[in-house]
Amino acid sequence: MSFETLAIIFVAISIGAFSKGLVGIGLPTISIPILAGFIGVEHAVVVMTIPVAVSNVVIVWSYRRHAAMMPALWLALVCAASGAVLGAYGLVVLDDRVLLWILTIWLAAYLVHRAVNPEFRLSGRAARIASPFLAAAAGITQGATGMSGPLIATWIHSYRLQAETYVFGVSALFLAVSAGHLAAVSGFGLFDQERVMQGLLALIPVVIFVRLGMRMTRLISAKLFDRLIIGVIVAMEGKLVWQIFTGQ
Repeated sequence: MSFETLAIIFVAISIGAFSKGLVGIGLPTISIPILAGFIGVEHAVVVMTIPVAVSNVVIVWSYRRHAAMMPALWLALVCAASGAVLGAYGLVVLDDRVLLWILTIWLAAYLVHRAVNPEFRLSGRAARIASPFLAAAAGITQGATGMSGPLIATWIHSYRLQAETYVFGVSALFLAVSAGHLAAVSGFGLFDQERVMQGLLALIPVVIFVRLGMRMTRLISAKLFDRLIIGVIVAMEGKLVWQIFTGQ
């Protein structure tokens, strides 16, 4: 790769990592499409499994005191990891366009629902019942497309949590998903020496910029944090629409 290409990839991963540290989402959403333009979709998804997993470990460990505030957390983690294994098999044998359409419709429905009913909050028995099903669905989409952000971001956002608790919650789910995904892509023989080395190199900007984003989380208001989450969700929707209609 040329220096210019490497610089673009570094910047994309750094921006995604900063977003990850700040609001808990954005690393694969930003980095995978740009990486895919240079090395292909499957290659990009596999390479990013390592830095995505490590970024989630860093955040979950740092915010571990928030675990008690998440409804049905442990069951959700098991379902997410199991779904990622199933979805990774789909990465090998299935066309992901159907899943992309489902994610696009899901995000659009969530944004419309939020606009119509801005005070909605998923809580209590409904939250406990929905949790394992949404977690499994998130795992499947992560394994098959490299993107579980649309499901996890909207699902945890509906709990209306404090900023650091939200970042912990989405990162815990992403950690379970990425752990299952990492095990699955290894088991299916999708890793080789080149992809492992590229994933390890990507850790350099990820660790630096995730930490910077986490520092910024403490400095922003709850209202601004909520607006940032909605902004990222809108960006996800735009990316999915673009991907569906351009095939990129």
